Amino acid sequence: IFPAELTAHFRERGLWTGSTSNPTPFHWINFKATGSFSSKWYGQFSWLEYSVIKDAIFCKMCRHFPSGADSPFPREGFVDWKHLQQACEKHQMSKPHSVSLDKFQGYRANQTAGRGNVLNQMNRDAMEYSFIERNRDHLKVVLDIVLFCAKQDIPLRGHRENEDAFNKGNFIELFKFMCKYDPRIGNRQEQLPRNGTLMSSDIQNDLLESAASLLLRKIKAEVCETPGTYYALMADEYKDESNRELVAVCVRYVHAGKIKERAIGFMDTSDLSASGISEKILQVIEPLQLDPSLCGGVHVILKRTFPQALYVHCNSHRLNLVLCATSKVSGSKSGAVSKVLTLLDVILEVLAEYAESSGQSKVEAQSLLQQIQTKKFLFLLVTFGKLFQKSDFATQGLQSTTLSVPECIDLIEGLKESFARFRDNSVCDFEQVMKLTEELMQKNKITSWDITPRTRVRKVPARLAGSVVTTSLGKATSVRNDDDLRHIWNDILDRQLTELDNRFQEDQYGIMRAAATFLPQSKTFAEKDSLRAPCDHFHILVEDAELTVFIEQLRQKVANSLEFPSLMEVLDICAPDIFPNLNKLLQVIITLPMTSCSVERLFPTAGSIKTDLRASMSTTRLNNLCLLSFEKELCDSLDYDEIISVFNTKPRRLRLVL
Repeated sequence: IFPAELTAHFRERGLWTGSTSNPTPFHWINFKATGSFSSKWYGQFSWLEYSVIKDAIFCKMCRHFPSGADSPFPREGFVDWKHLQQACEKHQMSKPHSVSLDKFQGYRANQTAGRGNVLNQMNRDAMEYSFIERNRDHLKVVLDIVLFCAKQDIPLRGHRENEDAFNKGNFIELFKFMCKYDPRIGNRQEQLPRNGTLMSSDIQNDLLESAASLLLRKIKAEVCETPGTYYALMADEYKDESNRELVAVCVRYVHAGKIKERAIGFMDTSDLSASGISEKILQVIEPLQLDPSLCGGVHVILKRTFPQALYVHCNSHRLNLVLCATSKVSGSKSGAVSKVLTLLDVILEVLAEYAESSGQSKVEAQSLLQQIQTKKFLFLLVTFGKLFQKSDFATQGLQSTTLSVPECIDLIEGLKESFARFRDNSVCDFEQVMKLTEELMQKNKITSWDITPRTRVRKVPARLAGSVVTTSLGKATSVRNDDDLRHIWNDILDRQLTELDNRFQEDQYGIMRAAATFLPQSKTFAEKDSLRAPCDHFHILVEDAELTVFIEQLRQKVANSLEFPSLMEVLDICAPDIFPNLNKLLQVIITLPMTSCSVERLFPTAGSIKTDLRASMSTTRLNNLCLLSFEKELCDSLDYDEIISVFNTKPRRLRLVL
């Protein structure tokens, strides 16, 4: 039986739930009238309880609501009476005790009518809102750092992340930096169990995967927002830093009046055959669950899944192939021409210095000087400088994501005409190139026509002993005069025109010609026959009356000074409820990509993420980092609560939802 005054004392502090004669066992407090312990300590430290059997004091909160404290108060008890005051004050200020006290207060709040039995109350306490909010706030800080590193293409992990490491990597160092300006972040982490701080690399991978999957959901929502939206798939192959063959895929579609080209992922493959690559493309686009009947941009084998797919070769790549094929006539490299022309004097000066050195550098420098200090080299340099200058505008245009089909055709045909005029006016242009060449020779004091040919006579094979051999294959003709340079000039221009005609033939435009039907400035505007091919291919039935009314509407708007520079403006006035079939046809034509440059832009992103120092990175982590980096706009719009919901679909040590 407790004294009445002591019972009232503990009731005030929430430490008493029973009666004086029948106290609740869970809240039992033992007393012992000895010289070693006095009841006065209860008034100073309300959380104390004394054991008669062990002759030791305990912390009731820490004993019944443990938080992993390294202290004798919750387990074996405290018996150092000499230092009791200091030990109690220290324990009362500790963070583990504060956590246990919070748990106790939550338990006490549950001791109300209708709350059920003790077990249910304890379960509710474990899921208390305040603790869940604490866990979610901590996870959002971790997620902030992970997404920041992903968008900036910087590595998260350090070479070493143990306690002795001076630099633990961007992720941990950024977390410490944030704790410096907001101590609540660090305090919150210290309250978490050691196996639930969410700082491991596995947690990073799970967060990246959750964010990337949510990003793909957003892309899927955009594509499927309007029923019947057509889309195109663009794919290309890439070899990463660890020499893995990857297939990158992008999707192109029209959304909210704009053309969108979104990255949807990488997939590694060891099979570079048509069937192998097609299989990987299908795996990459599987999460989007796209309608196969609305696809317009993959090739033969994919037609088994996408029967109405139309293959479109990257026109920018075609033009590059033209330039590369032409360059092979003389061995020139297109990427370095402008820089070499600008820095020729500096290059010659540096090579001359290395030629006076020793070792392998001396040999290589002397060889380069021998080739560069010739009239033939300078002539080719100036020639290709002119050719690439003319093709640069077309190359940049063909890499535009907003380029329409007729604009692409106009760029290609305009380039053809430009080179044709260049060839027809070859005398004047040749003399201009020769003049620039001689100026460079005079400026850099170059006098040689060509590299001195070798004097060694090649031995004729035995099988040709009875034949007359005038020249051998692969042997370059030495340049001795201007006539030899003119022959090279003609060969280059002829090869350029031939390659353009072969790779951009009139019949290869096919369905793309139909786009010009809807552009008032086009020569083939309102020609109905051009629409037959796309209508048949995509099973879109456009009646003559629908086309006639729409064309007349276009003419009226042009008469009222409205301009239609691209098909997007035409689509804006083609109301789907009035011109349903024409609206579908326009979406198809606009969706057809003229280039796969968006896919190729993924490769520098992948290269900056997976460097030689991070060559062991898995393809899954690389894929997620690339998506979040490449699609920064969508990444910034991701909702953290939605990411946490996806993240929490796997079992977690910390409670994140009620």
